[in-house]
Amino acid sequence: MELWRVCAWTPATSEPTINGHPLFVRPMQGAGRVDDPEGEYLVLYAGDSPEGAVAEYLGNYPRWTAAVLSTPPASPAGSALALVRLTGDVEVLDLDDPHVLVDQGLRPSSVVTRERVVTQQWARAIFEAGGHAGVTWWSYRDPRWASYGLWDRRGLALADQPEPLTLTHPAVITAGQVISRVIET
Repeated sequence: MELWRVCAWTPATSEPTINGHPLFVRPMQGAGRVDDPEGEYLVLYAGDSPEGAVAEYLGNYPRWTAAVLSTPPASPAGSALALVRLTGDVEVLDLDDPHVLVDQGLRPSSVVTRERVVTQQWARAIFEAGGHAGVTWWSYRDPRWASYGLWDRRGLALADQPEPLTLTHPAVITAGQVISRVIET
């Protein structure tokens, strides 16, 4: 499996448990689609393509400027926003499969709703049932892309050196075109 993630990256950080590493997951979660507000598990979010990962990360901004490519305030000094390719062998539940939706008692609208209480509830049930490292669903931004939420990241590894994101990065340009965002270079 190949996944892509946009994250704050600090080149000198080599431990996944340290802020600035591409596999680092912030311990303060609760607002994401499949987050656990109780904090029993943490979720790493990724996409199935560079463009999908960028669209999910930047999609709430109508205009993409240098400022939206700034690292989050809690990032270590020297961090840059980067696109990371991950590889691994993880078992995920595919919520884009209608048979899986039926088995889980879910409707498509329950998967992509913006009501986090709903999505976190079904995510918790899937987590508790075991057998999966996470879930995948169609991207809210564009259904040609898949989004991933992984609570078990043990099978993941960095595939390449992270690529610093710029407004002229091909994935940024394509994602902006697909989801109709203005890119101000």
